Amino acid sequence: MYIQATGYDPMWYLLSLLIWFALIFMLQDLQMWRYLSQVSGFLSYLGQLLNAASANVLSALEKAKRRDVAKPELEATLKKMVDFAVIEPTALDPNGIVPKYKHILNTYVETYEHEIRRIVDDGIAVKNLATAVEALRYMNFIYKVVDHYYKTAKKYKAFYLVIQLTMLLPLLKELTDTVNEAVNSFIKGVPIGDSAGPLVAYNVLSQCQVPTYHSAVKDTVVAECDYQGKRLYVIKAEGPGSTVGRLDEAVEYVFNKLNAKPKYIVTVDAALRLEGEKTGEVAEGIGVAMGGVGVEKFNIESYAAKYGVPLYAFLIKMRQAEALTTMTSDIYTAVQNTTKRVLEFINTNVQPGESVLLIGVGNTVGVAQPHATA
Repeated sequence: MYIQATGYDPMWYLLSLLIWFALIFMLQDLQMWRYLSQVSGFLSYLGQLLNAASANVLSALEKAKRRDVAKPELEATLKKMVDFAVIEPTALDPNGIVPKYKHILNTYVETYEHEIRRIVDDGIAVKNLATAVEALRYMNFIYKVVDHYYKTAKKYKAFYLVIQLTMLLPLLKELTDTVNEAVNSFIKGVPIGDSAGPLVAYNVLSQCQVPTYHSAVKDTVVAECDYQGKRLYVIKAEGPGSTVGRLDEAVEYVFNKLNAKPKYIVTVDAALRLEGEKTGEVAEGIGVAMGGVGVEKFNIESYAAKYGVPLYAFLIKMRQAEALTTMTSDIYTAVQNTTKRVLEFINTNVQPGESVLLIGVGNTVGVAQPHATA
C-alpha cells in the first residue's frame, strides 16, 4: 500500500495553535502597554510644560519683587500657592448655598492676592501675577489627576480606565497648551479673549460725555454718564490688572445706592463657540451672559427679577483656547462690531430720559477705563 506524503506535521500544527491562543490572551496586555506608553509620554510632556511655566512665573516674580525678598522665599511662596486647595461648601441643605460659595470665592481671591502682595508692591503686577499663579495651579492639578489615574490603571491593570484616559489625551493636551499660553499672557498683562466684555464696556464709555466713576465696590468700576439724552450705568472689572471684579455687588450698588431704575440690564461676555461656528460671531439673547460657578449670575438674576428689569445679552463666540490667551484680531473686530450693536440696541429700545445698565463680563487684564473727568 502506498501513502503519499503531504508534508503535514501535527506538532507544528499544535504549536501554531498554542501560539495563536497565547496571542489572543496577550492581546489585551499588549494594548494596555501601548496605551500606558501614550499616557506616560503625555505626562512627560506635561511635566516639561509645567516646569517651564513655573520658571516663567518665578522669573516674573523676581523682576517685580521687593528688594528685601530673597529667592528661597519666592520659591516657597510659589510652591505653597500651586498646591493651594479650595474646599467647596456642603450642599446637604441647599438653602443659602450661594452666599457660602461667594464667601469662599472672595476669600480665595483675597488670599491669593495677599500672598503675592507680601513680595510684590505694584498693585497691577499683584493681580496679573496672582492670576498667572492660579493658571499654574490649574496645570499642576491636571498633572496630578492624570498621574493618579495612570498609576491606578497600571497598578490594578484597569484596562478600560487607561483606554478612557488615552481617549482624553488630545483634549487634555489642547487644554494644557492653552493654560501654558495663558500664564504668559497674564505675566505680560495683555488683553485676552475673555477681555472682550470689559473692552465693549470701555468702548461704550468712550462714547459718553463726562463719565462719573464710583469705586465703592472692590476691584469693580461703576460709571454713569449721559448718552444722547439717556442715562447709562456701565459696570466692569477695574483693570488693567487681571480681575473679574464683583459684578453682582456693583449691580446691587446701582439699584440701592444710586437709586437707578434701568429699563434693561445688558450683559456682554465671551462664549464658547461650537465647531461649526466661527470665532468672532456675535449672538444676542435673553438672560445673563456670564460663566463661572454661577454665584454672581444668580445674584444678578435675582436683582433683575426683584425689580422687574428685562435681561438682554450679547455673546462673542470663541474657542476656549482663544478665551484664555492673547486677544486675536478676529475677536478684536468682533468687539468693535458688538460695541456698535450695543449702542444700536440702546438707541432703539431706550428712550431719552430712561436709563440702561450695561455689564462688561470677563477678565479685564490689559483693559482699564477711559480717563475720569469728573
